[in-house]
Amino acid sequence: MKRKVIIATVTAAALVGGGTATAFGVAGSGGDSAEGKPASSSQSHTRSAEHDDDRGDGHDDDRGDRDDRAADGKDGKDGDRADKAEDTGAADVSFARAAQSVLKEVPGSITELELDTDHNTLVWEADVLGKDNKWHEVKIDATKGDVVTNRVDTHKDDDRSVVRAAHLDAAEVGKKAADAGKGGTVTSVSLEDDADDDADDGAAKGHWEAETVDKQGTEHELVLDGASGKVLDHESDQGDQGDDD
Repeated sequence: MKRKVIIATVTAAALVGGGTATAFGVAGSGGDSAEGKPASSSQSHTRSAEHDDDRGDGHDDDRGDRDDRAADGKDGKDGDRADKAEDTGAADVSFARAAQSVLKEVPGSITELELDTDHNTLVWEADVLGKDNKWHEVKIDATKGDVVTNRVDTHKDDDRSVVRAAHLDAAEVGKKAADAGKGGTVTSVSLEDDADDDADDGAAKGHWEAETVDKQGTEHELVLDGASGKVLDHESDQGDQGDDD
């Protein structure tokens, strides 16, 4: 009834005014109002775009999570391989080759050379007393042989006289340790200060400590004289072998 009255009114107004009347909106029967009428086409497109955006954000987040998990998995596997290689000494770059690379980078005396894992990468870490009388830290990639780090270590303050008193370099000590350890693979060599204040001549003394792994997977720990390289003590997983070696 309301619809008929409104149409009649509009028609009458058009006849009186002699023009054409345009109706912008007509409330229909059935209780539809301006608030309740169906959404316009532009509103439908807007909601569809928002839905697509939300769906896109969800997919992007999922892809990011998958990428992160994949990266974590890769890093974990690389770390596991590096840790295993560190324990077994299975490095592509040998102890002797690493020592050569270190001295080529920093000429001087190596006081420590050890196979280690750095950010899931297997490296040889070395302490070097350079010919410049400064301590250097050098890292060699144990897979490629490239120099990873070369920096002056201002915090290291070991007794330089112990280094000068040692008549062997790290490479020679490594060879002696490998021979004593049943031809094993050298994983670590370091020069240690005896700190013997009771020495009669007052000379600084030191000794070498080395670790090797033989073909059976047995780990060997050796102590060698700082000057002569004589094996003073030899321990392994099979028990203390004393200094008979």
